[in-house]
Amino acid sequence: MKILYALLLILLAHVHVSAQGNVQENENLQFRLRQDVPVTIAGKQLSDPWSGGLNTPQFSTIDLNTDGQEDLFIFDRQLKKVYTWLAVQQSGQWKYKYAPEYEIFFPADLENWALLRDYNCDGLKDIFTSTPLGIRVFKQESAANGRLKFTLSESALYYNSNRVNMQMTGADVPAIADVDGDGDLDVLIAEFSVGKTLELYRNQQVELGLACGTMQYVQQTNWWGRISECDGCNSFLFSAYCRVAGPMHSGHSGSSLLLLDVDADGDKDLVMGAVQCDNLVLMENEGNTGNALMTSFTPTFPAAKPASFAKFPAAFYEDVTFDGVPDMLVSPQVTDDIWNMDFQTSTWLYRNSGAADKPTFNFVKNDFLQGQMIDIGEGAFPAFADLDGDGDLDMLVGNHASYSGNLYSASISFYRNTGTASAPAFELVTNDYLNLKNQQLYALKPGFADINRDNLPDLILTYKELKAGTNRISYILNKGTSGQAAYNFPDVRVLQSIPDGANPALEDVDNDGDVDLLVGMKDGSLAFYRNTGAAANPAYTLENNSFGGIGFNSARRTLYPSIADIDGDGSRDLITVDDSGVIRIYRDFTKNLAGTLTAEAPLLENELTQEVQESRLGKGLSIHVTLLGGENKLYLVIGTQGGGMYLLQQTAGNMAVNNPDVGLKLEVYPNPTDKTQRDAVVVRATEPVVLQVFDAIGRKVYQGNSVYSRSHMLPLRNFKAGMYIIRATSKTGGHTSAKLVIQ
Repeated sequence: MKILYALLLILLAHVHVSAQGNVQENENLQFRLRQDVPVTIAGKQLSDPWSGGLNTPQFSTIDLNTDGQEDLFIFDRQLKKVYTWLAVQQSGQWKYKYAPEYEIFFPADLENWALLRDYNCDGLKDIFTSTPLGIRVFKQESAANGRLKFTLSESALYYNSNRVNMQMTGADVPAIADVDGDGDLDVLIAEFSVGKTLELYRNQQVELGLACGTMQYVQQTNWWGRISECDGCNSFLFSAYCRVAGPMHSGHSGSSLLLLDVDADGDKDLVMGAVQCDNLVLMENEGNTGNALMTSFTPTFPAAKPASFAKFPAAFYEDVTFDGVPDMLVSPQVTDDIWNMDFQTSTWLYRNSGAADKPTFNFVKNDFLQGQMIDIGEGAFPAFADLDGDGDLDMLVGNHASYSGNLYSASISFYRNTGTASAPAFELVTNDYLNLKNQQLYALKPGFADINRDNLPDLILTYKELKAGTNRISYILNKGTSGQAAYNFPDVRVLQSIPDGANPALEDVDNDGDVDLLVGMKDGSLAFYRNTGAAANPAYTLENNSFGGIGFNSARRTLYPSIADIDGDGSRDLITVDDSGVIRIYRDFTKNLAGTLTAEAPLLENELTQEVQESRLGKGLSIHVTLLGGENKLYLVIGTQGGGMYLLQQTAGNMAVNNPDVGLKLEVYPNPTDKTQRDAVVVRATEPVVLQVFDAIGRKVYQGNSVYSRSHMLPLRNFKAGMYIIRATSKTGGHTSAKLVIQ
C-alpha cells in the first residue's frame, strides 16, 4: 500500500524558480543502494540489513573481485534473483558482505537453477544453468578492470555426437561434478519423462585427448547407481524397477542431486532431495568411479541434526567458513507460495570439521546470511509514519505470510526509529503489530491516509483471506490523542474490494480534492479507480484498466505503484516495480489522464562500473517512497518476495536538492510546542515569505495569507498532536522548510 505520506515530497521537493523566472530542465534521475541505515533486532545490529531476504537460495563460490579469495554467488529460484557477497576481513575474521554491484555482470535471464563450475581449466568459474532444452553454459572470460564477463558458450548440452540434448525438467537441481575422476565435468540428472532413475552423462574430453573445455558427452547409463525412485517419500528400490501404476503417476516432479565423497574411497556418493518430501537422503556408493552401485539409503541426514524443510530440500557443497574445507548448505527449492514453509530460516549451514572427501557435518545455524538482514518470511511491504509522536518516521512492514508455531499467516513488524528525522536508525519492537497473526490474513500491506479528515494518519490495510476473491483495501481510524497513533483492529472497515494479487496506491489522481485509487494488477496492468463519492465518504468506480497505456505484460506481472514528486518540479510522478525487477518512473503522470506514459528505467548507480543501469531486484516487489534523510532526501524502499528490503537513496534528479535557497532561513519557536498552549507558534524568516503547513501524511492543513512577511504567527487551535512541515516560499521563488512538533 502506498501511503499519502509520500505527498509530503511535493512540499519538500518543489521546483526552484530563479529571479529571472527560468525553470531548470529535468536532470536524469539516479539512485544508489545503501546499507548504512542501522537496524537492530533483539539487541543485535544487523550487518547487512537491506539485502533483500532469501527464500530458495542456491550457493556457489567465485572470486568476484580478483583478490584470490573466493566470494559467494547465490541464485534464488523463487525470486529469480542473483545475489553477490564479497568475502571481507573484519577484526581478523572472514565474513561475507553484500556487494550488489557485481550482480550486473551475470546474465539477466537465469531461471530455475544456476551453479558455478570451471569447465575449461582456466581457473575461472563458469555458469551452468537451466534452459527449456535442459542445460546451457556461460563461459567466464578474463576482462579488463577486474570486471566479470560471461558469454554464452553452449545454448544446450548434447550427447551422442551432439545429436540429442540432455533434457531435464526445470524443477530439478542437477549434479555437475567429475564423477569418474578423470578431471573433466560430468552431468548427473533425473530421467526427464518419469524421473524414477538417474542418467549419467560422461564427458569424453580426456578420453579422446581433446582440449580442456571441450564438451563431448555420451550417456554412460540411464540407471546410475541402479537406483529407482518410486512414488512417495523415502521409497527407493535398488537393482530393481518400481512398479508403475499408470493412473497413479503423473510424471517426474523434481529432485535435487549433490555428489560428494563421504567415505574417502574415491567414488561419488549421493545426497538427494525430492520435491514432495521434507528430508535429504544419503546413498553411499558401493561401486567405483566407473560404475556406481547403491544398495541402501539413510533417510536422516546429516545424522546429528537432519536437514528438514516442509518441501524439497537441496544441498550444496561449498567452503563458506573460510577454512579451505567445503561445508554443506541446505535450502528449500519450492517455486511458489503454497507450502507452509519457514522462509525466515531457510538457509541451513553445516560446518565440515572433517575433510573434503570424508566430511563431518556440524549444524551451525538455520539462518546463514538471513541473520544479517531483515527477513520477515515471504514478501515485504513497507510503510512509514511517525507512530510514536517523536517527530521521526517509524517503519511498518507487512508480509505475504510467515510460518511459526504451526501457523502460516501474515503479520506486520513494527520498527521504531531510534535515530532522528535526518539520521534514522530502526529497532524491531514487535513482529506482530496489532496482533494480526492469528487473524489468518495473507499478503498484508500497510499504509497510511487521512480517511476522516481529522489531521491524523489512519492505518490502511490491504489483505486477503485464504479464500479466493477476498482481496480488499481496509482502514482503521486513528484514535490517538497525544501524537501517538492508536489503532484497534476490531474497528477495521472495508474501503474497496480489488482483484487478488492487486496492489493499490491512494492519490488524488484527477485533482478534485478526494482520494482516488491506482491499482497495479497481477497481469502487469494499471487500473484507475475514480472516487465518485465524497471526500470523507469515498466510493470507487473503475474508469480505466490500462491507465497511461500500462496494460497486460507477461514480463512485468505483479505491478506495484507508488506516487511522489521524485524530480522536485511540483508535479506528482508515478513509480512502479514489477516481476521484471526493474524500477520505472513516469514523470508528471496526472497532467494527461488519457495519455500514454513514458517510463525512465536506467536509474540505479553502480559504484563499481560508475554507470547507471536498470535495476535487477527480482520478483514479488513492493515500493514505498519516503524522506528518511531529512528535507528533500528521498529514499525508495523496495520490499521483496524474499521477505527483505532494499534501500535506495536518490542521488540525482531532484531539483529541490540541486537548487536550494541557501540564504533563506526559518526560525520556529517554541518547538516542540504543547497544543494546549494558548499562544501561537512564531515563524521568523530571513526575508519576506508566505507559509503553508503540511501534516505527516502530506496533506496541506494550513494556508497562510498571500502577504509576504518576515514574521508569521501560526495558530494552534486547529492542529492535532504530531509532526508537521512548515514550508516558506519567498517572492523570488526560493523556498525552505522546517519541522514543527506539537505534543
